[in-house]
Amino acid sequence: MQGDMRTLPDWLVERLETAPRKPGCYLMKDRLDEVVYVGKAKDLRARLGQYFAPVPGDTRFFVGLLDQVLGSIDVIVASNVKEALLLENELIKRHQPRFNVKLKDDKNFLTIRIGDEHPWPRLEVVRRRKKDGADYFGPYHSATSIRNTLRVINRHFQLRTCRDSDFRNRTRPCLEHQIGRCPAPCVLDVAPESYRESLADVKLFLAGRGERLLRRLNDKMLAASEALEFELAARYRDQVHAIERSLAPQSVLLGDEADIDALGLYREGAELVVQTLHVRSGVIVGSRGYRMTRTELPDDEVLDGFLSAFYDGGRPVPDLVLTPVALAEAETWGELLSEARGKRCELRHPQRGDKRRLLEMANENAKTTFDEKKKSRDDALETLTRIQAKLGLRELPRRIECYDISNIQGTNPVGSMVVATDGVMDKKAYRRFKVRGLDTPNDFAMMLEVLSRRFRNASAEEDGDAYPELLLIDGGKGQLAVAVAVLKTLGIEDIEIASLAKSRVLDEEGHVARDARDRPSSDDVDRSPERVFRPGRKNPVVLKANSNELFLLQRLRDEAHRFAITFHKSLRAKRTLTSELDTIPGIGPSRRRELLKHFGSLKAVREADAEALAGCPGVSRAMAERIFATLRAGRGSVTQKV
Repeated sequence: MQGDMRTLPDWLVERLETAPRKPGCYLMKDRLDEVVYVGKAKDLRARLGQYFAPVPGDTRFFVGLLDQVLGSIDVIVASNVKEALLLENELIKRHQPRFNVKLKDDKNFLTIRIGDEHPWPRLEVVRRRKKDGADYFGPYHSATSIRNTLRVINRHFQLRTCRDSDFRNRTRPCLEHQIGRCPAPCVLDVAPESYRESLADVKLFLAGRGERLLRRLNDKMLAASEALEFELAARYRDQVHAIERSLAPQSVLLGDEADIDALGLYREGAELVVQTLHVRSGVIVGSRGYRMTRTELPDDEVLDGFLSAFYDGGRPVPDLVLTPVALAEAETWGELLSEARGKRCELRHPQRGDKRRLLEMANENAKTTFDEKKKSRDDALETLTRIQAKLGLRELPRRIECYDISNIQGTNPVGSMVVATDGVMDKKAYRRFKVRGLDTPNDFAMMLEVLSRRFRNASAEEDGDAYPELLLIDGGKGQLAVAVAVLKTLGIEDIEIASLAKSRVLDEEGHVARDARDRPSSDDVDRSPERVFRPGRKNPVVLKANSNELFLLQRLRDEAHRFAITFHKSLRAKRTLTSELDTIPGIGPSRRRELLKHFGSLKAVREADAEALAGCPGVSRAMAERIFATLRAGRGSVTQKV
């Protein structure tokens, strides 16, 4: 076997010769013992041999790097291909190898949950499905779409929206009942059958059974009208109109009521987009594109990795998944998804008919998404090129870091760092800093501490992303001088620095109005343009108003300010927030947590009587009387003071 291969290290030749001819997974590790790729195979020895054949058939970019980076190969034998597929998914999640397909973006995956653990169920928005017997509807791929759905339901279907703790401690109907959107089962005598009937209508609406629901509501409306219950008939009429409006923008694609996910694929070299098109009950309910870069895996391996990541973690599994290429493990995938779903799911690569047209639509959407993302990326790079030219930067500022400080009279001082990569906000790279060395309002010294901590341990040699091409400071020449001094002290010379100063009000002579008395009294005041200061340059750079380059720098500055303010407020709230419960003898942290957990809020605890307080776990009758008396006395003193 050795003579048939390239010149390989002895350890690798031995590994290839001793690899079992069985199904399983292999883990390729670099010389630092970090897993860089995980794969599966029906025959481990044959698959590994393909990587190192004299003329490898595998042209993926990382295969050409194996001779330089590979340090070892581990194999794990599985009993069958299905087990190997499951094992591969677990290993990829555990090790996050850089050469495998990763699907990280599922933040907008939302579903509506209706449980049966409460006698008066309500709708909840959740991100993960659980096997808890509840009904789940979705997915909804944006907060806007789920808000629109809930708005229709809350306005027309008369279900409660309050939390269980509020429901349990309610003593009188809330505003929702007063405006006719809730029957108030918390305090009023509501027929359970009527509420369950409304709940069944909501489930039909969420399941996309619009035609069936309309027939049902029309029958109810006629029955109520014949019984001279005109208010009830009017409510059913409003429900019918709301459902008709919500169904109007939907287009029916298929005649059957199957739930289908169609996967589209479009690629140009190592960049590609996988598009998901979701059909529920014959209606397209959502679509989303997932972009991948530097992915030289063949299409079938891309889809294998995508399926592993996409349907992991409780994502709803449909009746049918359509793939743009035929997968060798389609039958195995069908078995795995069927087990996850609890009933049959099939993977299919259709060649003709309605489902083939649906697949072509998914592919066309993938191309559209690819073109849109490519255009936005090209526009961002063009903006960065103009920033480089206008500010006189040596390199294209592909990574820009912006810093800001937030405090009130020196209390709870914090710093923020926000990052834009290739012109797009990179929230994973954001950082927050608690300023430790000062408790007096000195923004210059605080910025000095933040920047020193940021760059003291950074190494451009060890981490290519450690240094930005442009460091942006919120402020003028003073803040710029601090940043220059920090980098000079740390011996860092290859980072470009700039500061962005806000526009200022001008006096009647066109100069900056430093005194409030010099500022014009009219609402229509003149302002200076926003200015960018650079080291060694006396006059600021004034970018054209409303230009993309100014907008990007402003957005970074505003985002750094928002991020710092949010962190500062959270620290200030933790420091200043004290509970009335802390003043009651015998109430410690654990019992306070139990009370707040049981009642839901301090307000609910304050409004509860002694009997309700005694129903909280860990609170005796005597303790309940003491809590009630203390809180009642506090209310009395407040009332008397007012």
